Amino acid sequence: MGATVQRPLRGSRISTFYPVKTLPPISSLDSAFQLQEYISLLIRSDPHDVEHIVSLPGKLASKEKEGTPAEEEAKSEEKEGKSEITVDEACWIYEQLRRLAQDLTHPLITMLQQECTRSSCPEMKAGEWMYLCVAHGNDGAMEQCCAIDYILHTLDSATALLNSPRAFPSR
Repeated sequence: MGATVQRPLRGSRISTFYPVKTLPPISSLDSAFQLQEYISLLIRSDPHDVEHIVSLPGKLASKEKEGTPAEEEAKSEEKEGKSEITVDEACWIYEQLRRLAQDLTHPLITMLQQECTRSSCPEMKAGEWMYLCVAHGNDGAMEQCCAIDYILHTLDSATALLNSPRAFPSR
């Protein structure tokens, strides 16, 4: 039986979005996007516990602190092998990268757009190096972008690559 994933209802307050009281074992998530949902639950349960969020599931079991009785029961079930699931390290890293690109895009671009405009940053330069944008052309016909457009184009291409079924067919 799969864990119930709570979804926000229209008109809900942000404080009631996605309350995670206990973290369900990864095997209880019955979804095509199991790792994606599990990482999301990890972040919602404690966004400041970076070591737990980025660690492969099962690696921190010996290092974790004492939890509530429900958490201890879930951990003991995982240790007994009843609900243990093996997570491929490459898939875990891939999902972490996807989440990182997704989470950083909004606040990073929002903050940069206040400082970096087409008039204040007309070209993408770092020191004496000039960066040309591949989003505008191929085979040497690349054009110069303003810095904020270059950043947006690069993030868009990275996100498109990470979500590409051609580059990642198992996704």
